[in-house]
Amino acid sequence: MKVFSAKNRPVHLGPYPVERLKRTSKVDLSSVPDMAPLTFRRTEMPENIVNAMGEYQAMLDAIRDGLINNIEAVIPQDPRIRADHLKAFGYFNDAAMIGICALPDVALLDQPILNPDIDRLADALRTRQTKTLASGIDVIMADLKDSMEAPPSTIEDHTHAVVFLYDNPRAFQQNEAGCDWLCDAHAHRASLRASETTSVLANYIRLLGFDAKSHSASASDVNLNSLAVAAGLVWVKDGALVAPFVRHNFGLGAITCRMDLAVDLPLAPPSQQTWLSAQWASWWLGTGGNKTVWNNDPYKRRRFVDGPHPFETLKRAEKPTTFIDEEHVARVPKRTDMFARAQFGDMGKTLQEGAKGGYYARKSAPSFAQRRALGAFVLLQDGLPNPDGTRPTDSKRNADNLKATSYFLGVDAVGLSRCPDWAWYSHDATGEKIDPPHPNAISMIVDQGFETMEGASGDDWISVAQSMRAYLRFSLLGGVIAKQIRNLGYKAKAHSVMDGDVLQPPLLLLSGLGEVSRIGEVILNPYLGPRLKSGIVTTDIPMTHDKPIDFGLQNFCETCNKCARECPSGAITAGPKLMFNGYEIWKSDSQKCATYRITTEGGAMCGRCMKTCPWNLEGLFAEAPFRWAASNLPKLAKPLAKLDDMVGRGELNDVKKWWWDIELYEDGGYKPARKPINRRALSKNLDLKYEDQTLAVYPAHLAPHPWPYPFIMDREKGIEAYEKMISAEEYQKQLSSGSLSPVHRYSASGTSPVLRVEVSHVEKMTDAITKYEFKSLDGKELPAWSAGAHLDVLVAPEFLRQYSMSGDPANSERYQIGVLREDGGRGGSKTMHRIFRPGRKVFISKPINHFELAECASKTFLMGGGIGVTPMIAFAHQLFAKEKEFELHYSARQENSAGYLLDLAAVPWADRVKYHFSSQGQYADFTRILKGYRKDWHVYACGPHRYMEGVIEAALAEGFPEDATHVEYFSTPEIPEYENHAFTLKLEKSDKEIAVPADKDAATVLVEHGYAVDLKCSDGICGVCQCGLLYGEVEHRDFVLSKKQRQSTIILCQSRAAKAGGILHIDL
Repeated sequence: MKVFSAKNRPVHLGPYPVERLKRTSKVDLSSVPDMAPLTFRRTEMPENIVNAMGEYQAMLDAIRDGLINNIEAVIPQDPRIRADHLKAFGYFNDAAMIGICALPDVALLDQPILNPDIDRLADALRTRQTKTLASGIDVIMADLKDSMEAPPSTIEDHTHAVVFLYDNPRAFQQNEAGCDWLCDAHAHRASLRASETTSVLANYIRLLGFDAKSHSASASDVNLNSLAVAAGLVWVKDGALVAPFVRHNFGLGAITCRMDLAVDLPLAPPSQQTWLSAQWASWWLGTGGNKTVWNNDPYKRRRFVDGPHPFETLKRAEKPTTFIDEEHVARVPKRTDMFARAQFGDMGKTLQEGAKGGYYARKSAPSFAQRRALGAFVLLQDGLPNPDGTRPTDSKRNADNLKATSYFLGVDAVGLSRCPDWAWYSHDATGEKIDPPHPNAISMIVDQGFETMEGASGDDWISVAQSMRAYLRFSLLGGVIAKQIRNLGYKAKAHSVMDGDVLQPPLLLLSGLGEVSRIGEVILNPYLGPRLKSGIVTTDIPMTHDKPIDFGLQNFCETCNKCARECPSGAITAGPKLMFNGYEIWKSDSQKCATYRITTEGGAMCGRCMKTCPWNLEGLFAEAPFRWAASNLPKLAKPLAKLDDMVGRGELNDVKKWWWDIELYEDGGYKPARKPINRRALSKNLDLKYEDQTLAVYPAHLAPHPWPYPFIMDREKGIEAYEKMISAEEYQKQLSSGSLSPVHRYSASGTSPVLRVEVSHVEKMTDAITKYEFKSLDGKELPAWSAGAHLDVLVAPEFLRQYSMSGDPANSERYQIGVLREDGGRGGSKTMHRIFRPGRKVFISKPINHFELAECASKTFLMGGGIGVTPMIAFAHQLFAKEKEFELHYSARQENSAGYLLDLAAVPWADRVKYHFSSQGQYADFTRILKGYRKDWHVYACGPHRYMEGVIEAALAEGFPEDATHVEYFSTPEIPEYENHAFTLKLEKSDKEIAVPADKDAATVLVEHGYAVDLKCSDGICGVCQCGLLYGEVEHRDFVLSKKQRQSTIILCQSRAAKAGGILHIDL
């Protein structure tokens, strides 16, 4: 603990009082020792943790440079403001000291240091495919592959260097428990931690539009030692580097960049540093920073195996302090995750757009900067155990080593427990059943950082970065632990926010890392409060287990509802704990929570509950009485919560605000936030009552199917489900009477709406058009299909796209589509062109046909414009097989932009194909082609809107009846400037009326009210959201229905009442 608060210390000054040290204007860099490359291979010590760090260090070195945003961010121009900002970001990432210097020529290495382990990752990036529902992960993987294949970059035009010093904990004592794997690992630990920060900040600077590259002890273009001296972080003494306050126990990392920054002066020699001004008040008494001579190393007086916090003083229990009905816990699929549901469109178009590509994380630059490494580590989370591992069997010794190593690396709290089957999801991201493979769990928590949370409102522009920083830290350190276990010969997987197969809260309870809190699924820790993120490593290595803890939180949270009062979405219950899926918890409305976190416009994501919780403490000695009273005197819980308000805890501390309020714009640049920023004061006068809340929950029987395909949420049923939840006492009473009615059960009933197939062939036909072929995973035939059919292709969870099938319907061994890359589109085709490679496993629907061929036609005209030729090829195959008369007319601007030319030249009906290339003056004369209509002639058109319009106009003019003309839209035509009016939907089957405001469409409003409306394109071209129209005047805005169909059908995603205030009676 600390005696003095650092609430008035700006974040950019850092934890050590380095600002009090004397500086000099000149320094001789010639005496700086050369940098010795650090290797992460310890073949002679197979159990050493350095071996497990190697893969992660290599990944960080692999992503140390990358693409530069071509839109320069709108940020302050002052070099000092920029320098302080980058320093604060580094301290936010737990750097010990940071200095900035102009990049000296003498620091440039003649021969850059390269990490030899990077080559081992290249094959993994090319061949491994993740099984995760994390938004934007596929684009991250594509970016990583591009980085691996790009030639090495240079730093010839870089002007400045930002240097990061990471301090280490003490050396190990002889025979210290838990330190078997840690021999000579301090330098590697510091390098790994520094590399985490430099890779993130270099990426951040590039996102802002400036070139930057990170440098580590294992991969560098610069002498880190020289930069550290020039940036005022260290001295050279007796041929070695010495840092103030930490002496020799540190490691370095750096970023070189082209951003203009204010520089720091080098340190004056130690002989010129006066002991009184430099160290006494600030260092010994702790008045100038978070670090003092007493607390700079939490292990100075504690064993590594015990961790930095006194968990040994807590009361342990045989069971968690909240009831878990282990026999009846409902296992649900990963697909139930609210962010996954948002991506698939389960909660409507608005949330799907906010989740697309992880936009809720990308819109904040500090968050997006963390996401690249976070995605990269997904590839390393799992793997095969080393067949030659030593497989240690001493459970107690293994437990000590796992704990001590985790704490040594920098995890804030660790607990060990069993990993019961009910803690696993029922199905993985592909919809496959999970057979729990590991019996044990290592639970870890990472502090999100008190300082930055002090300056934040909890839901402003830094909030999502706080989460990403903690998630990244676990992915790195938890991943190293999992790799270490596999090196020993056991199975292990790290379960991170990007890819996890277990539910984390119950494992945190079992491992003694906290208790259930009113915040709901958030487990509160007695030392970090709710200000944490967690991760789990599951494994089969033998270990002893920790017991759950009881520090009085249930009594406290029963009385305090500050988090519920302050929740901006109203998602946290002010009521009692109730039973949900076999757990007794304060169940929050996850749908409300996710909706606000994804769509808030005044910030990015939300953690206001954590910010305002009375347990979110700085860690001062003065706070100890509060902790004791809150844990031991339940009657004081309510006064303590009120006292928390009175002293202003949870309010904003502007001294700690270091980030810029910038957001991602449509052009890709980061510019000042457009909406008022979420900078909230406490709502002390709000009297929140449980009876005034309307909450929805989705227990197991309302959970979605396990497959990666849309499943619309029914909020009305969710509200009903909340109202039916009961207390643990009533639940147990009913069970004891023999009733199982309160038990929530999950059933993955029905068949999958999607097929998992392999991309068997990829052929780039033109610069913009690529042909893809799919085959079954088991080699069997795929479901039969007919010409005109299309496939729903799950490019990524947020990109479900429809593509016409272009192959021969007689061939069910493979499906074929052609995809035009639309650089100005919504991202689906661009993503497919980047990530679909031979061997990739993808999900597609069974063939769907809304564009069927009339085989009764005496002659058929197939008119394809551009990529619209794809269904025409399938039609031609089928007509030829039926020995029907047809012509295929293929129009394109240029011959070299037309796909399928080689295919069309090789088909047995090639003589029936006519080409029209406008660049060669070969325009299709629709009137001439369709002249002389005869009975039962049919015409099919697909292509750009004007092309199809021209075909149909010519056909009708030549006497074709309307029902003999057929069109299929690939993209939205030019839409007239409609004026939207509010109107009302009258649902005849339920006799309900639902108001549709002017700024929303009928489909979105119905989904918001819990009605299952199928949605795909949302543009009125696919037709899946059609609904029976009973009566009412409609302004039809779709491109699907015929005039006849419009008399009894409406497309909900586009069409509206023709007049303001109109009422449409629909068959729902």
